Amino acid sequence: MPRVKSSPKKCIKTNTQQPTNSWVFLLKGEALELSEQYTGSGTPDIVTLRHPNTGEAAVFLFSPANNSVQEVLTFNEGKRSWFIDETVKSDGKMHLSTPIDPIFLVLPYLRKYCTNQAIPLDQLLRDEEFPETERLLKSSGLKYLNMISDRKGDEELNAFKYNEEKTLMWLKKKIERVAEILKQKNIHVGGGAVSATFVKSSRTETIDNDAYIRYAHGIVSEYLMDDLSQKLLKFLNLPAEEPQGVKRKSGVATLQPSPDAKRQKPTEEENSNSTSARMGSNVLDLSKPGAPPYPPQTQSPAPSTKEKARAKAASGSKSITSFFKKS
Repeated sequence: MPRVKSSPKKCIKTNTQQPTNSWVFLLKGEALELSEQYTGSGTPDIVTLRHPNTGEAAVFLFSPANNSVQEVLTFNEGKRSWFIDETVKSDGKMHLSTPIDPIFLVLPYLRKYCTNQAIPLDQLLRDEEFPETERLLKSSGLKYLNMISDRKGDEELNAFKYNEEKTLMWLKKKIERVAEILKQKNIHVGGGAVSATFVKSSRTETIDNDAYIRYAHGIVSEYLMDDLSQKLLKFLNLPAEEPQGVKRKSGVATLQPSPDAKRQKPTEEENSNSTSARMGSNVLDLSKPGAPPYPPQTQSPAPSTKEKARAKAASGSKSITSFFKKS
């Protein structure tokens, strides 16, 4: 009896119980532990607040007691999925949370509304577009708000007025702390698009402290408005950045010619000096009289066997032009 080939079985597993709104989230464990000290239970809340640099919507994470706040960063790469238990999540995004000082989130409101007057904090943090901003009132980090402002009235009123001099001093300490961490971790902060893998460690290469301060200023400025970032740069008394024509390599500044500069015509003396400098090299010297206009031709290769046979057969024969000559 002939064998009948059976049809192949389909081994495709479908996921009908995949959650419609699930995230892959990496959360620092101490954030949950700190929140349990105040509430005993609960989960963090993800809300939308105004970003202190751009003023646009950004995602933040509050502990259940609202006593701490973290910024949520998203790592998104195409063609990436997650396998969660027996399910497949097609959205391969990964969300990370990192602690942020809540004073950075309050600073834009102070600069906008409390420059000339003191306003109670509960009124200052009322944002109709971002109502979750009021959660910052319970943040434990706001007990240091007097480092960027002046308290007016008693503690019950809790009114503050913006102080720019205090703010710049507070930001300077932040930058110095960031710069110190960069040094400890041997982070490459040199200029230019050079991979840190091919650069010497700071143990063997001396890097100017101003380079660390400038790099730290760039990190902190990600949470500051542009005008405040420029004021902070002047407050730090950093030297002006080097012009584009100067390159710094291994601590030595070398000048590079400008791309728009025209090449000057060398003098006759420079030509003779450059010619004599090339005498010891393999470059053809064209300054001597009688020098050929082109480099000497290389010796032609020896004729092959076929070429020799063809030349031998042609020997003794007349050229075709000889038939047209006058006799």
